[in-house]
Amino acid sequence: AASLQKLVDSGEAATLEEAQQVLSRSGHQAALQGVVERGDAATLEEAQVLHSQRGRAAALQKLVDSGDAATLEEASKLAGQRALAASLQKLVDSGEAATLEEAQQVLSRSGHQAALQGVVERGDAATLEEAQVLHSQRGRAAALQKLVDSGDAATLEEAS
Repeated sequence: AASLQKLVDSGEAATLEEAQQVLSRSGHQAALQGVVERGDAATLEEAQVLHSQRGRAAALQKLVDSGDAATLEEASKLAGQRALAASLQKLVDSGEAATLEEAQQVLSRSGHQAALQGVVERGDAATLEEAQVLHSQRGRAAALQKLVDSGDAATLEEAS
């Protein structure tokens, strides 16, 4: 508590809550630096990736150890389902959606918009509208290829 108050008194944080966040961030940075110094990672960015991977692996193992999942693969699916459920509930709680079903639609639209924005940022399209056209074309091409791969059509021309 004294170290938190020092951060507030020095002006590094406006509140004790903000001071806790500052302290937590500096501890996290120190931990990442330790990973680099031990040689487990070459950069802080690599250390962050390694830290995230280790954290996820530990969380999945905890699901297996607790009996909530039989395998790490099952634990991964369960973690994904729980994260999705939490995201949907957050949209309902914030008032962005009235029901969980509506929240699913909101989340789906925002994911689609993010995908289109990624197409623009990569330079594959100049506008979101162009990205949508490209997305549709790629979807159609993938569907046609699936027909050929499954043997339902001999060629792409026959599939279309």
